[in-house]
Amino acid sequence: MKLTPRERFLAQVCPEPDSGCWLWRGPLSPEGYGLASFESRRYPAHRLGWLLFRSDIAPGLFVCHKCDVPACVNPDHLFLGTPADNMRDMKEKGRKPMGEKHYRAKLTDEQVSRIKVMLSEDRIYMSEIARDFGVSYSTIHSIKNGRTWRGVAVTPFVPPATVETETVPVDQANQKSISDDEI
Repeated sequence: MKLTPRERFLAQVCPEPDSGCWLWRGPLSPEGYGLASFESRRYPAHRLGWLLFRSDIAPGLFVCHKCDVPACVNPDHLFLGTPADNMRDMKEKGRKPMGEKHYRAKLTDEQVSRIKVMLSEDRIYMSEIARDFGVSYSTIHSIKNGRTWRGVAVTPFVPPATVETETVPVDQANQKSISDDEI
């Protein structure tokens, strides 16, 4: 008996009862997304699941996960969205590392805040700021124009307070403090 495309697809699925996810048991990409073949073409399994159980996918749209489980192919856990929708969804769910948490970040939030203060004071060239912080001119330019590091507030740098200490006279010969009575 020949299986329908849906039946062949479901043969590669393992339902997960706690979450409702349909986990893909076939090959996975390095990122954990299912990989499926259909009519001599390779598809991300969740896209094929959408095509088989929902409808066509308009050009430029992504099939996104509500459940954030890359191996899930349950059409009830999927939605269509633009690349911007996908990025917004990632950001809202905290799956997009931003700022110093990004694996390629060369600056900390504190350094960016100091850079923003320096830029607002307009007393030093951006190329000098870049050199001082070990980053490119374009990095500083992007910070200045708000293309990157928008979430970091400008907080003026306040150097640590110097503690005034009382100087105590010392008897140099005996290396001991001299009291007021001895002076």
